[in-house]
Amino acid sequence: MDNLKEDLVSLDKFCKSCNIDLTFVYSLAEQDLCEIIVVEEKQYVLQDDLSLLERLSRLHYELEINMEGLYAIAHLQGKIESLKEEVNYLTRKLNS
Repeated sequence: MDNLKEDLVSLDKFCKSCNIDLTFVYSLAEQDLCEIIVVEEKQYVLQDDLSLLERLSRLHYELEINMEGLYAIAHLQGKIESLKEEVNYLTRKLNS
């Protein structure tokens, strides 16, 4: 449990520091774009999700991209990363 707590960031503190509404993060969680973890009745997000949450919040608040658009963007970014990994793997395999 202690290892998990080290990887968690308080949802309230994150939202306050980034000036984000809690409902925005709840909406992202409903779209499976992040995970909200409840420990002892307090809500947390994974530290690994922070950069994605910050990026999606900027897209939403600064560019006014709606939730469906954010989902599409996150999905496409995931695909790009997956394809980059595949290209790197195939390149290493060819060079071996």
